[in-house]
Amino acid sequence: MPSDASAPQAVSRDELALQYLDQLPFAPYPVQEQALYAWFGSGEGVLVCAPTGMGKTLIAEAAAFEALHTGSTIYYTTPLIALTEQKFHEMQAAAERWGFRRDDVGLVTGNRRVNPDAKVLVVVAEILLNRLLQPEGFDFAQVSAVVMDEFHSFSDPERGIVWEFTLSLLPRHVRLLLLSATVGNAVDFLSWLNAGHRRRLELVQSSDRKVPLSYQWVGDKLLTEHIQEMAQGDAEGRRTPALVFCFNREACWSVAEELKGKDMLAEGQQKLLVEKIAGHNWTKGAGPKLKQVLMRGVGVHHAGLLPRYRRIVEELFQQKLLSVCVCTETLSAGINLPARSVVLPSLLKGIPGKQRIIDPSTAHQIFGRAGRPQFDSQGFVYVLPHEDDVRILRWKEK
Repeated sequence: MPSDASAPQAVSRDELALQYLDQLPFAPYPVQEQALYAWFGSGEGVLVCAPTGMGKTLIAEAAAFEALHTGSTIYYTTPLIALTEQKFHEMQAAAERWGFRRDDVGLVTGNRRVNPDAKVLVVVAEILLNRLLQPEGFDFAQVSAVVMDEFHSFSDPERGIVWEFTLSLLPRHVRLLLLSATVGNAVDFLSWLNAGHRRRLELVQSSDRKVPLSYQWVGDKLLTEHIQEMAQGDAEGRRTPALVFCFNREACWSVAEELKGKDMLAEGQQKLLVEKIAGHNWTKGAGPKLKQVLMRGVGVHHAGLLPRYRRIVEELFQQKLLSVCVCTETLSAGINLPARSVVLPSLLKGIPGKQRIIDPSTAHQIFGRAGRPQFDSQGFVYVLPHEDDVRILRWKEK
């Protein structure tokens, strides 16, 4: 393989497909293999609809593999800065693994730019749209493909227009790789894309989930009681690490404060956690408050935290040093964290008086965070009632 992107090999797409499959450390799932062959054989692109945990990143990396070997440019878009950061680091590691330079992968968000002239550019979706709206400033002649991760964002009432405009403005030669777990009407969407934009994408679809989910309504326990119970037992019996989803930042802090006084750490976990936390500066913003809850094995993750604090929480959770991470929907989209369980203290979101039940697509994304193939054989989803309802139930029983 080449040592840098300046010397791409003149190989066919069929050969690239075989090279990519040969370098994989494990046999791909059937849906992954089908999607990979579709990508390397398609003239216009592919829509991949598969459940969370099915390794869609492996498919996306194939587009980067192809671009680096052919010397072309691709954009990898996500809807969230946190997800963009994670994919940036994953793509850098992949490029290095393939024999290229980490600098061949760049990152562009609203507040951060790393290697902005790289061949593989990981960006938030709005960045790509802004560049398409400025043709005099950005040349797309050498752009061979665009990967749109978490593509179900297309249906978002507020931000969906970003994806729709992008699809309409992309030059015809740019191939598309659309990835999602929750495009429920994929055939209708592809028909619309063909009729409205003359783009014919292949569909690769699967409903199989490698790690089965168990759903449970917990109607008789307070949140803190239930999570403390989840954290008990041996490594096999525990239902942690867990993601607790709240739908506003204040609720995240409130729940984290309640949990930090509970015993939820396994033997030896506290010592490792203290060592990791001591290596960071916690003086900025919410740092002092975050450090206190982290010391007890509880993380907080929302868009209001400084990016570096969010990354630390993600790293600690990935290392299984946190028993719980209380988070907003910033962690519902694609960020690969080894959560055995997902807990929802409420299915309602919105300001008091205007609350509504979360939509099915959001629920599907949140539930899908539980049980990851490389970590678990089963995932668990728990939904709890309001604490007042639990107290009323106990009063009636008494």
